[in-house]
Amino acid sequence: MFWTRGLSKEILGDDETFRLLCSLVAATLAREGRETCRIAALVPEGLRDLAPGVARHGAEQERHARLLGALLAARGLEPAEIPPEADHARLLERRGGCPVHVRVRRGEPISERDVVAHLAHGYVTAVRTTAWLDLAADRLADRPEVADAAAEIASAERDRLAHCREELLRFARAGHGAAVRLALRENASAEVGVHRDVVLAVLARVGRLSGWRVTRSVALEARVQAGYAYERLVGRRRTVDLLPPPPPERTDRSRRPRAPEALTPSGNPPDAPPEEAAGPAGAATASRGA
Repeated sequence: MFWTRGLSKEILGDDETFRLLCSLVAATLAREGRETCRIAALVPEGLRDLAPGVARHGAEQERHARLLGALLAARGLEPAEIPPEADHARLLERRGGCPVHVRVRRGEPISERDVVAHLAHGYVTAVRTTAWLDLAADRLADRPEVADAAAEIASAERDRLAHCREELLRFARAGHGAAVRLALRENASAEVGVHRDVVLAVLARVGRLSGWRVTRSVALEARVQAGYAYERLVGRRRTVDLLPPPPPERTDRSRRPRAPEALTPSGNPPDAPPEEAAGPAGAATASRGA
């Protein structure tokens, strides 16, 4: 989400704009949480060791949706209706992100390839959410009830990010590097466009509610479009390559630990054996190693 200190104070200071933003985040978390819990129950037999972690993150997302609902109630506000153009989850599905969620709602069984796709979706969205909530918690220090909620959710999203990254690297080490990279590219490509469209929709709605001048709206939209162009050209590398997230604080370069592993351009972690000559589909459906 596009966020500046002045804009954050303006949004949170107005009941209607606060209601809109809080409702959007709560609705996304609630939906993601419900469907993640369903996925945990349907994980294939050979991957049941993943189910507890998936279920835990789904339950946390649902709990955080309730936390945001409590923030609304504390200000005497009801949840706002979600504008279709700002419904992040639905827009992402329409553009090819998180296809396993569609299968789960249809009652269809899920495969190993679906599990990889779900982990890639979780990783890509957690990268975005963690960065945004960390920034929000810093920007909202003068509103401790909101800052504390943002910090709590950011911490849980950071755990989800680490979990998805670890499991995706395990799949890559087992010979599924091509499938992992394909899933990450597909999700990252869909997510960056949806993020831009949702931010523009939210800014347009907030601008109408707050009575912004046209010049201000145009300037903010231009900054969002510039950020989108940067991400399309440069900014997705950290997501697609499973690079570790930046540390929360700077450390002395001489004392910095060795960087955790990431995917190499070949689709494998460093020092992993070359992948067998199989395409993404074959790698995704092959049996995972220990």
